[in-house]
Amino acid sequence: MADEAFALTDGEKRHPLWVRLSAHFEERLALLRRRNDAVQPEAQTAALRGEITCLKGIIALGKDSPPIDGW
Repeated sequence: MADEAFALTDGEKRHPLWVRLSAHFEERLALLRRRNDAVQPEAQTAALRGEITCLKGIIALGKDSPPIDGW
């Protein structure tokens, strides 16, 4: 595996499919954050936080900022 960080090109970031996927991921992230605010078992909270972190990493691919640590 290469040590290079995966990144989308400017064209890929503007591609209609990425635009749709990104919007879907943002909506999913908002839903998960609302669920995370609810009182629930610790294991469920940890699972939600893991999914939130994963989605944030995917969404970051379309941003011009550096990726989240571990991505």
